[in-house]
Amino acid sequence: MNINDSTNNRVLAAIELELQEQIIKEEFEHIQKNKHSNSLWGHSERVAITAERLGLGEGLDPTVCRLAGLFHDAGKFCGGSYHKGDKPEEKRSVEVLRKLTRGKGIATNLVDQVEESILQLYRQDPDQTLLTKVLYDADNLDKLGLLGIANYFVKIGLRGSGLSSSVLHKATVELTYARHAPDCLTTETGREIARKRAPKTITFFRQLLDSLREDGLFDFRIKEVVFNNLLLDVVTPALCKCGHQFSQKISEVPGIKCSEIHLAHICHSCQSNYELRFCRPRLIE
Repeated sequence: MNINDSTNNRVLAAIELELQEQIIKEEFEHIQKNKHSNSLWGHSERVAITAERLGLGEGLDPTVCRLAGLFHDAGKFCGGSYHKGDKPEEKRSVEVLRKLTRGKGIATNLVDQVEESILQLYRQDPDQTLLTKVLYDADNLDKLGLLGIANYFVKIGLRGSGLSSSVLHKATVELTYARHAPDCLTTETGREIARKRAPKTITFFRQLLDSLREDGLFDFRIKEVVFNNLLLDVVTPALCKCGHQFSQKISEVPGIKCSEIHLAHICHSCQSNYELRFCRPRLIE
């Protein structure tokens, strides 16, 4: 039986949709049955190691730096839930710190310093201790360079997503953070590391987008957009699926922990809309 191209495309599209639904459903069921993650612990270990490195460069006791890195996210999934209740995760983190260090021979003044550094970050105190600055830099460096790229895709996999348009849209955040990273960190040791790592993040995503375009998989471009005196690296499709161009709508609103950039990609032809929200990089003056 001959089927003309138009009919053939409709049939294939219907089959593809049905197959997509089945594969996603079955993979999700598999993940739910076999779910196990040490992603947060891995992050905590890496931050602890980086904090030790930064602390040595800044003249701090590496032990207190390591403790700060290990415990800074200890309250994130308290009781197996994420952000449950009114108590901030940082306050839960210091409760875990106090509980697990009690009676273990750790000097009280060290525990006090770690507690204060975690809470200072939460409160965004203007007059922060050097330990707080080291912890802040160590946490942010985990998201930068080849290590940051690996973590980015690991998190995507843990959330049940593969390489997709939504994932490529979010590369806006990675590129924008990488561009400004050396100007956002608070210690000279951290800024030095950021200056080495940031170009690797930028090069990787540019090469990835070029490769996907050449292979005919996704055609995304990077546009430099200035908004509220901040340069953004906006990753956007060259065209919407309907064949028309996207426009961008950008705003900035107060968030719970930061000032948030809201970036919407809008197709005025078919009304497709994708919105991205992320914390505005905090540039250190």
